Amino acid sequence: MAIGTVEFDLSMVDQETGRRLTARAYTVEGITNADGTLRELSIGQLVMALCLDRASKLEVDIIALMEEMNGTSSQLEAMTEIEQTIVDFAASEQSERKYKSLKTLYLTTAPYNGVSYYDFLTDSRYGIGIDFGPNRPEAVWINSEYADVEIKFDDFITQVEAKMDEKNSFSQQKMIELQSLTAKRDQAYDMISNILKSLNTVLVGNANNM
Repeated sequence: MAIGTVEFDLSMVDQETGRRLTARAYTVEGITNADGTLRELSIGQLVMALCLDRASKLEVDIIALMEEMNGTSSQLEAMTEIEQTIVDFAASEQSERKYKSLKTLYLTTAPYNGVSYYDFLTDSRYGIGIDFGPNRPEAVWINSEYADVEIKFDDFITQVEAKMDEKNSFSQQKMIELQSLTAKRDQAYDMISNILKSLNTVLVGNANNM
């Protein structure tokens, strides 16, 4: 934000030198009059412009961070649905050769409604990116000896929970960042009030001394 200064003569004169007293106004890039010329601002208005500019930029960062956190929360909800479905299936099956295909199960959690479990967990578009190995197995086997072909139940749950822990840690870090940004934005607004109050106190004191 480019700041300029404009000096102008006042009607009053210095009693010692006889010269006109001068004052200073400020201009800020982007703040203009109706005709497009830069508007001359008092020191109080300059403070407001600077603080509001900072606050608005922080507000943009806050909104972007909140959207990112909302996206992570949606991912966690979807992974919770997947884990619960597989755990419930495993608890209901006793045979040695039962499996659940990840490509034939579909999420019901927004905004991933209709996305298969397999695509959600492995496709980089959805931000999870679990690597189940070079064979890219597509099914979770319950109590199976075919671990070299598909995914063992325990291994699957371990990988999903590890990714959930990672996402939870990410959310905690972002929450701290969000609190910091919010505090800085609030400080910018508080600074406007505090500085204007101080300026008013000085002006009132000057008027009383005249």
